[in-house]
Amino acid sequence: MRDRNEQDLVRALRGAADDAPGPVGDLPTAITERRRRRSRRRARSVLAAAGVLVVIGGGTAVARDVFPSGGGEGVSITGVAADPSFPAADPSEAAGGTPEASVDPVTEVWPKAVSTIPAKAADGWKYRPITGLSATELLLAAESSFEKAGRLEVYDTAARKSTVLAEMPAPPGVKGYFPQGVEVGADSIVWWGETPNNRDEWADFWVVPRSGGTARRVGEVTGAQSHVERIGVTADSVFWSVRAGGVYRMPLAGGPPAYIDGTDGLHLLSWPWAFDVANGREGEDWDRNQTKLFNLETGQTVAVNAPDDVRGLRCGPVWCFGARGDETVVQRTDGSDRRLLPGLSDRMEYTPLAGRFGFFNLSGVTGRDAAGEEIEDAHAPLAAVYDPVTGRTAGVGKRDPAGGGGVGTGTSSSPSSIIYWDEDRRQVRECKMEDVSSTPASPEDAAPTGKTEVCSTTEKGGGKEFTVVNLLAVPPTE
Repeated sequence: MRDRNEQDLVRALRGAADDAPGPVGDLPTAITERRRRRSRRRARSVLAAAGVLVVIGGGTAVARDVFPSGGGEGVSITGVAADPSFPAADPSEAAGGTPEASVDPVTEVWPKAVSTIPAKAADGWKYRPITGLSATELLLAAESSFEKAGRLEVYDTAARKSTVLAEMPAPPGVKGYFPQGVEVGADSIVWWGETPNNRDEWADFWVVPRSGGTARRVGEVTGAQSHVERIGVTADSVFWSVRAGGVYRMPLAGGPPAYIDGTDGLHLLSWPWAFDVANGREGEDWDRNQTKLFNLETGQTVAVNAPDDVRGLRCGPVWCFGARGDETVVQRTDGSDRRLLPGLSDRMEYTPLAGRFGFFNLSGVTGRDAAGEEIEDAHAPLAAVYDPVTGRTAGVGKRDPAGGGGVGTGTSSSPSSIIYWDEDRRQVRECKMEDVSSTPASPEDAAPTGKTEVCSTTEKGGGKEFTVVNLLAVPPTE
């Protein structure tokens, strides 16, 4: 098992991405971590643009992020009571699992969920996957420049063609405007925007019919209300939670925002659900367990049954994932169907994707050579997706022979149903000899002489198409 210190470092890096320096290029297989409102600036590094770029094994880069859904299992929360003694369950007896993690390629596990799409639109704008709309429809953002979304498109994986859904305009007279998180509702699609290059506490909201059309600006907010974290939409209102906790509502027809009583300390998960842990904001206690879900439509509170020895428990409407030592625990919200997942310990996303699936990093390291260097399986997948309904685990992402590769999730507001990567993207290590005399030295030290080898790793290739896994195409009983 991997050292827990590395996982702690990953969490620290994720928070540090907010304060990283400016971008130095794009990472096509990575997804954009939502621009943190606390920093209030546009500057982002590749680290921040990717969410978090994690070095594992022989230098594999894995893009991490959390964002919408639109899928998963319903909202049934009934089940048998959990055994409070929590014995280590044999996964071979739980939903078809095996004592050791068996990771087959996703093309073999869920072939109907896998497709390839172009990485660019016909006009050259780069696509960034958002989430699935159905088993065969993907919602994409088309970007005119780095992180500058200019329109929404729908890609039909069966017909293999895209359709423009809506333009994403900036409000008149607002400079430095960038659309942010997009959320899909039953009838509408909404997003919010801000001006991250300045210190204004300001945000606005837009709506367009799910069938497409002209986007309409709903309204704007300032001050603490503008610290938007996640958004949701119903037939008549847009909802959002703020970083400090609490949920607001604004009518789609326009009007002043209103705070929803009883939502103190709550954060949107995926409409209509809110929970009592923040959505990965800087300083969040990652080891804290989620204790409840709150239904904003009905007012129903669902208690989460968290074992005493589990930490970092995060739940969708039905399924939860947490850590027990160096292993992952999966259970239903009431504690039933609880089991351990040997071999899957490093969660790439804390909240279940599409409300149901666990997403894990795989190191690919199989041992060490005589010099102590790690030996990595170049054919191992970069990450794994676990389905608690069937107990099946699917490998995603392509690891290149040099130990590189990237995989990301869609950029929707609530946890996405999309995982994607660029199979042709590779990391190339290049080295050259440089004169060390050019290396700065303190006045007290003698000037260095001679030459030294300087190496750097860059990404090359790719940019033509993405391989996409749409979890909405995985039947809930398959």
